[in-house]
Amino acid sequence: MSPVVTDGKILLRSKAAQTVADSLQRIRQHPFILKANAQMLTQEQAERWILCAGRESRSFPQILENMVARCSNEQVKSILAKNLADEYGSGNPEEAHFKHYLQLLDELHIPRETFDRYKEGVGIRLALSVAYNTSIQENEAVAIGYMLVNEDMTQITYSAIQKALQRYYPLLKTPFFALHVDIDAEHVEDLYGAIDALDLTQADALLFGIGLGERGMAVLLDEVYGVFDYCDVIPVYDPVG
Repeated sequence: MSPVVTDGKILLRSKAAQTVADSLQRIRQHPFILKANAQMLTQEQAERWILCAGRESRSFPQILENMVARCSNEQVKSILAKNLADEYGSGNPEEAHFKHYLQLLDELHIPRETFDRYKEGVGIRLALSVAYNTSIQENEAVAIGYMLVNEDMTQITYSAIQKALQRYYPLLKTPFFALHVDIDAEHVEDLYGAIDALDLTQADALLFGIGLGERGMAVLLDEVYGVFDYCDVIPVYDPVG
């Protein structure tokens, strides 16, 4: 049974769409994205994004599993479950998203050992912490908001890093980037449909989730840009010492 779409829900979807658009515009202005689009990243910076994104890709199914398990709205749960199924390859392990990522490493001739040994910086840990803690919120509207930004920014980040990599891998023909942009675009459309299944009392939680999504994605870009290279721990203030 389809949810009843009232004027209030139409306004909520519109508000959410504008809030997501504002978040994505700020992401587009992140210096890492600007330099990637201008092909001004070093090869190390471009490949560092691959390593950081792989950490997120590896953990993402668990994030979705948490969201599905805690979701009380069956219509919203089915949308999140579809996203989770896509992550696992919809029954085909060879099509799992993390498997695609490992194939990209092979195409770039980046040894699997390099990925396995990569030391997660503060930024990745913060980004994954935001994602994990969002995934166990009781209000599913928070998860929907987070996912809207997470999935909708794929087009921005993947197209930018593809341009950056072309400078160093001019013969790279991988379908990795286009495939994930197309899949996530479908997820975004579904997620906006999920808004219609929410209660209007969840509006603030939805918008809060969008904000969490932006912060999580921004801090990941901060990590790959090197913002956290100067300190790999969060200092503890000691008023005595």
